[in-house]
Amino acid sequence: MKKIVCTILFVVSLFVFVKSSFAQVEPISPDRPDQTESPYVVPLKSFQFEAGFVYEKNSQNGTIVKNYSYPSVLMRYGVLNNLELRMEVENTNETTEENGLSTSKKGINPVSLGFKLNACDEKGLRPAVGFEISFSLPNLASKERKNNFTGTSILLAMQNSITDKFSAGYNLGASWDGNTAEPTFFYTLSLGYEFSKRVSGFAEVYGFMPEKTRADHRFDFGLSFLALNNLAFDASAGLRITDNAPDYFVNGGFSFRLPK
Repeated sequence: MKKIVCTILFVVSLFVFVKSSFAQVEPISPDRPDQTESPYVVPLKSFQFEAGFVYEKNSQNGTIVKNYSYPSVLMRYGVLNNLELRMEVENTNETTEENGLSTSKKGINPVSLGFKLNACDEKGLRPAVGFEISFSLPNLASKERKNNFTGTSILLAMQNSITDKFSAGYNLGASWDGNTAEPTFFYTLSLGYEFSKRVSGFAEVYGFMPEKTRADHRFDFGLSFLALNNLAFDASAGLRITDNAPDYFVNGGFSFRLPK
């Protein structure tokens, strides 16, 4: 009983300390849980950590593929007022069920390194604009997950405030997976609403358009809760729009930022 009481007191004390330490900083603005990247960067000399769990099911032509990502981690560091460095690490487990047989492929995907530049802030009808470039390194991965070449992703991120509580974010970009020379173009459109100072939500459509195969389009929605100015929790889910997209996915995670 003593140990339980001491543990509870320690957790409460830590929470109070963290809350008082982070009370004066600006609220955190993660790039999760939606697919749309914000045009804004983390504050100068701040470190931000975003992590989550994703489960996705995809059934096509009698084959069922279940993807687990635990965790998916994004680390961001502000090197200038308008520039951040980014590193993404994702541990996955892919299970395929076909003709009564089940196979599993697990490991760490190629680590992604890149940066985001906030080119300009919003002014009138002009959106806030950001650019993001990242490279997935084929040798920084588990043996089963290595690619043949370095993958690349280029993204244009934009955002408009419609009202004080309602905003729209949208991305356009292209990526190369490191295994083929063909690009995959992609888009996102996310509408966000601030229900209160602590709770916000979004609804989003997005899609992927490979150069030589059929495009797939998807829809997702979710909520974020700002526990502290430097700590947020989120949950989201998504569904297919076209029949060649995954059936559905669920996602949950958290984000925190260390102050300057």
